[in-house]
Amino acid sequence: MFDRYGKDVLANDDWRKLPASRPVAATRGLVVEDVMTGFVGAVLRCYKAGGMYLVELEDRRGKVRAFPLGAGFWIDGKPVELRVPVPAAKNDKSP
Repeated sequence: MFDRYGKDVLANDDWRKLPASRPVAATRGLVVEDVMTGFVGAVLRCYKAGGMYLVELEDRRGKVRAFPLGAGFWIDGKPVELRVPVPAAKNDKSP
């Protein structure tokens, strides 16, 4: 008998072997892809709005879009979780 739907995709644990997202700081100029929309762009800035952090991306044509920080981005085809960059420590040893 021919099974037109094939085997049960959840019958084994292959789906659990997908790579985990690694945390990456959303630094200016970093090129990422939003998985849900396919939008690819360089990070312009991170900011807080409405109680959540957003990252602004600019594509090669100059279009700017904002996305929530967190999981759901790719760098070179690998999943990453964008995080707020930590500001550099100020050097207080000025003369």
